[in-house]
Amino acid sequence: MCPLVSHGQLKDALAAYGNPRMKISRMMAAGEIIPLRRGLYLRGNAVNPLALASAIYGPSYVSFETALAWHGLIPERVEGIQSAAIKRSADFETPVGRFRYRAVPARVFAVGIERVDDEEMPWLLASPTKAICDRISLESSIRSQQDVRDWLVSMRMDGLPELDCEQLEACAKEYRRPAVRHLARYVQKHLATP
Repeated sequence: MCPLVSHGQLKDALAAYGNPRMKISRMMAAGEIIPLRRGLYLRGNAVNPLALASAIYGPSYVSFETALAWHGLIPERVEGIQSAAIKRSADFETPVGRFRYRAVPARVFAVGIERVDDEEMPWLLASPTKAICDRISLESSIRSQQDVRDWLVSMRMDGLPELDCEQLEACAKEYRRPAVRHLARYVQKHLATP
């Protein structure tokens, strides 16, 4: 059984009650269902919050610092879950956590997405290469390869993993942002294996 249920599904399931809306309110008060956003509820709370990100606002995939931490690329624990979305940026504060969505260009959205098969429900995650590209794309001050190196140090990414060159080139081309292009050049010059 899917741990997520819509308001319409609840109303249908509770049609025998004289006042389904009142029953839904009682279920929320008792903790039987948890509101995630308008019209979407979680049954119980045994679900990995990362798996909820694309259901709350989509299409989206987990990225930025959340994905960097997941892949072990940054040492810090990240507050909230950060995701990339095609639609405009949005924030959701829920009983299971804070979800932040940043818009990425549709032309780069599908590059470097991995499916994570979670026990309760699968979810989408940026690959290490895509997560780095997504994050550095937010940096408007990066204008050189030296700036890229300084940014990597500031993010405490001293040792980058082996990056996927195809994904990196696709992101550099499709993002159309100087920071991502400089990252691709930096990796090609300094980190490419002979």
